[in-house]
Amino acid sequence: MIALHLLVTFVGVALGVFYPFISVILAARGFSPSEIGLVFSIGAVGFTLAVPAWGHLADVRLGRPRTLQIGAVGAGAAVAGLLLPSPALVVGALLLLFWIFESSWQPLADAITVNALRGRDYARVRLFMSLGFAGAAIASGYVYDVLGYDPAMVFLVAAAAMIAVSAAFVPDAERADLDAHRRRATRGTGATGHLPSSRRWPGLGSAGVALRVAPRLGAVLVATVLLYVGIISGFTFLPLRIEALGGTPSDVALSAGLSGAAEVPGMLVMGVVVKRLGLRAIFAIAALVYGACMASWMVLEVPGVIVATRVLTGLAFAGVIVSAVLTIARLLPRDLQGTGQALLQTSAFGVGAVIANMLGGLLYESFGHAALFGVGALLAVVAAAIGWLGFPRRDAPQVRRSST
Repeated sequence: MIALHLLVTFVGVALGVFYPFISVILAARGFSPSEIGLVFSIGAVGFTLAVPAWGHLADVRLGRPRTLQIGAVGAGAAVAGLLLPSPALVVGALLLLFWIFESSWQPLADAITVNALRGRDYARVRLFMSLGFAGAAIASGYVYDVLGYDPAMVFLVAAAAMIAVSAAFVPDAERADLDAHRRRATRGTGATGHLPSSRRWPGLGSAGVALRVAPRLGAVLVATVLLYVGIISGFTFLPLRIEALGGTPSDVALSAGLSGAAEVPGMLVMGVVVKRLGLRAIFAIAALVYGACMASWMVLEVPGVIVATRVLTGLAFAGVIVSAVLTIARLLPRDLQGTGQALLQTSAFGVGAVIANMLGGLLYESFGHAALFGVGALLAVVAAAIGWLGFPRRDAPQVRRSST
């Protein structure tokens, strides 16, 4: 259990020292908002294509911990290359490699966690990732005030190394037998006890099997994509807005860190709240709260006030994460959790990020921040409606057993 806590903590630390600052690092190197959006979009495409492959490798071939180790080492090596003076194309290529390897971190950490705990107390373990992210983001921001952004790369490499070490000591679940899942779905039972979708999802490996085993999964992923268009817009472009209003690197760090810190109490109470309200209610409420915050960013002009709204986004994000991850745990058996969590991340930080960054960069540069955050707020409302219809009506305290 100690290794599991260390693993999720260092994933948070690695993300906290680097992710909130990528856009301002690129801006400091001469990238315009539209170019920053393009870099993030290309990275999101790589993320989208890579995550299902990581899920297949983890569930079918290598196991979840070993696959996560590969992702940690690869991401660290890519970011280490950013320490060297490089032209814009090389910087973009290194970030693309980083996103391809980093795309394995969250889904496999979640898969390892829900399998180890059978879905029980997931939120209480996941909060260590939020703690790691918040503490690392805030502390590193003050370092960057003094030393600039180069230490971000050093901190990321060190944290990625700790992810790889921790992953060596966490338990793993059995490998997936895809043929057995296909036969079971064809017989009409499926892991959920419902008739399978008529779609065959050919050529998608374990991802296709997961979509066939759990027909409701499609609606969950659509709602996730729509909500994360706004969430990712905030990750990418809110730091630029804060700096444009006179904010400092520590203000950017505080914005991200405060959101991460607010996730912690959210995670602590989420187990009780989910039991009372259910997964679909938690997702819908969280989406609406996030949408309200994005709407406020359209008009707020004081960095400190914008930072204060991040308390609410942190609480909302805790609800989104817990409801989405436990929905995957309910819909799919434990030997397909790597694949299921990977599909969730593909939707959120893959497809959602492509849309958010490509269109977001153009909106931000051409029409301003209000247009960008307004679109995100509207999509959050639509996501809440789809989530209310598509998410499970009751909580799922335990991950499903393998059907093989």
